[in-house]
Amino acid sequence: MNKPQREASTVFEVPVSKLAIVAENSLQQHRLRCAIEDFGCQVVCPSIQSLANKELDQDINAWLVDLHEDDDLLERFFEIEQPVLFGFEAAPSKQDLTYPRWEKNLYAKLKQLLGKDLIQTKNSASLNAFKQLNFQHDPLPLPKELEALVHHKQDGQKAKHIWVLGSSLGGPEAVKEFLDALPAGLPVGFIYGQHIDAQHVSVLAQVLARHAHFKLSVADNHMTLNNGEVLIVPADKELVFENGEVKLLDHEWPGPYGPSVDQLILNTYQSFNHAGIILFSGMGNDGAEAVQSLKNKGIEVWAQSSESCASSAMPDASRETGAVGFSGTPLELAKNMITYIQAKEALASMELQHAATE
Repeated sequence: MNKPQREASTVFEVPVSKLAIVAENSLQQHRLRCAIEDFGCQVVCPSIQSLANKELDQDINAWLVDLHEDDDLLERFFEIEQPVLFGFEAAPSKQDLTYPRWEKNLYAKLKQLLGKDLIQTKNSASLNAFKQLNFQHDPLPLPKELEALVHHKQDGQKAKHIWVLGSSLGGPEAVKEFLDALPAGLPVGFIYGQHIDAQHVSVLAQVLARHAHFKLSVADNHMTLNNGEVLIVPADKELVFENGEVKLLDHEWPGPYGPSVDQLILNTYQSFNHAGIILFSGMGNDGAEAVQSLKNKGIEVWAQSSESCASSAMPDASRETGAVGFSGTPLELAKNMITYIQAKEALASMELQHAATE
């Protein structure tokens, strides 16, 4: 398979927010720092002793302060110009069932504190760079055995196998490599949620469609998910399925992310309880809460390998839940997809033959 021809990484730099954490509890400070760094921020943790003796750093964009109410140092933070967020619920460990919700709440508070969506800002800058690049991957071959099992043209028919794709920073590049590697004729359809500004969703569809044999469209009312197609969900309207058709609701996605990969997974599962899930590169932990809740439902959950991600926080968060059954590079995920569908089709064929003989 040919590697993409490119001169530089598609993850272009945007100004990084610098946040300071002041906390008496060292474990709380550590967990806050790890979560905020997963959002792409620079974090400093000045000691309480140093703050008592020095001027507060004016290069800080915002302060997160978790001190006792009777701490004399608190008064200093009521007088500074930078925004300050006071007090936090105890940060759970990443393995705790409550962690995904806790991290989402933290991100929502940071959005309000800073007046901007850190993840969407960086993702949009990355996409603007990505769309300037022109690279292509050769598709993998469709196995002869699978070709024999799929007796007639599948494209345009309702998707036989349905998968939800979710990603954030670095996701478009990884998803394109994954889709380009899949052979034409595979009886599968994808619904894709990418953290991005609403105005860039159509651009994302155009970039991913370049050289692709999959049909890529922005999801709209009454569309169906068909074989050989990828529906990209809007960032500003929650999407559900009714009787197999797309329905856009008259409100934004719940939570701090647009779109919400967690909610997309749950909404898709309501109509297609056999749908699989793949989490690609991204900041934050979107998707982890949903895969955790579906962990015992027999759903296939895969994730991009950490070392192949531009930002591994998002797939890593799902791996922390124990729900992820396979991890790999985008190419390895594509190979596994072909093997998985081949096995499913072979099993279905055997069951039909068995039923016919009874």
